[in-house]
Amino acid sequence: MGKETKLNWKQKASYGVGDLSLNIAYTSLGFYFIFFLVNVAGLPVQWAGAIFLTARVWDAVTDYSMGIISDRTKHQLGRRRVFIIIGSFPLAIMFALLWIVPSSNRIVLLAYYLTATILFNTFFTIVSVPYNSLMPELTRNYDERTSLSGYRMAFSFVGNLVAAAGVSLIIDTLYPGKSYYRTSFPVMGIFLGILILCFLLITFFGTKEAIPKETLPKQSFIKILREILSLKEFRLILGLFLLNMTGLDIFMALVIFFLKDVLLIPENMTFIIMGLPLVSAVCAVPLWIHFGEKLGKSRAYIVGVILFSIILILFNIVPKGDVSLTIIFAVLIGITISALQVLPFAIIPDIVEIDELKNGVRREGAFYGISTFLYKSASALAVAGVSSILGLFGYIEGNYLNQNPSALTAIRITFTTGPVLFLIFSLVLAAILPINRDSHAEVLKALRNS
Repeated sequence: MGKETKLNWKQKASYGVGDLSLNIAYTSLGFYFIFFLVNVAGLPVQWAGAIFLTARVWDAVTDYSMGIISDRTKHQLGRRRVFIIIGSFPLAIMFALLWIVPSSNRIVLLAYYLTATILFNTFFTIVSVPYNSLMPELTRNYDERTSLSGYRMAFSFVGNLVAAAGVSLIIDTLYPGKSYYRTSFPVMGIFLGILILCFLLITFFGTKEAIPKETLPKQSFIKILREILSLKEFRLILGLFLLNMTGLDIFMALVIFFLKDVLLIPENMTFIIMGLPLVSAVCAVPLWIHFGEKLGKSRAYIVGVILFSIILILFNIVPKGDVSLTIIFAVLIGITISALQVLPFAIIPDIVEIDELKNGVRREGAFYGISTFLYKSASALAVAGVSSILGLFGYIEGNYLNQNPSALTAIRITFTTGPVLFLIFSLVLAAILPINRDSHAEVLKALRNS
């Protein structure tokens, strides 16, 4: 499992396009779902946060189980790819169903969105955990993984762009804004659901994984967790990953509130400003791959965190309605977001061989299952906490022009400082991470000689 030979661009692109699909789904919810629940479905912001929290915690719980299931699967289609084809169709259907408002009764809506989000997250887990676990099996080469991560993140950013700008393009431009949200959001859900399905099918048919001769032996959760957490490298990578992704999720949850409520960006400009960071992020991928190869992945990540933090804090100087300055900052923030996405995902696969060397088994699914379980739990609590803060400071659902001033202050402060706090702590972990090109080469040499 896991070739050391290089992959061609078609193999990399076929793998990478899967993240385009997953990020259409994930980013649409991250940017718009709480806003949709509050300002379209009409639920209180605290209820919206509770729905998000419940669904994400469920998602987190199922991630570990899915990782173990895929590790232990033996199928002619591969232990990862088989789940991509199983989960892709229901995932697309449930995505579309999230964006309708089936009733005017708040209790009915609460039950509906809880059920729909739990089902959506279940199918998302069935697809995403095996997809993530597939990456270390495609190549063991240190630099090739950086390149593969670059392809993946480039497509990821395209998916983010389709989600961030595409949703706004449909709901604010093709349809005339908020008065048509109950029509435009369902149309968007169907259209993006079809895209999600099509791109996952490309990944399924365009990749080929090695079929293991033996499946992972059955071990208890406690034993696996103890062995994995005994690895210092994993503990550091896990902490970095949790802090990085939670910070970015807070950014995603609040950016639409910041643009529409605080900066009062015109509706016909929202899709442009939502899309620009993703365009600049895609363009910056080769830059961060280059820095990762020259400086090392950890050092390049540190540079990205510092630049992102400075730019996000400086968003405080943007006055209401200043579209030009907002565009400039949007482009700059996208360049730095590129580093925060490309580099952590290039670092994570390197731990698989360390575990194989020390514990004698490859278990990509367990690594990604545990990582995503802890990340989604932390992220759910953080985003629910942010929603609660808006509620505590008097955010009024469905009110755009006469929002409570205290809620606007809470949005501005939380948006520009919350993500920074998480990322600064991740920077510290990156600084002490003992994995680099030379150390990884030594691990591969030891594995070949064992």
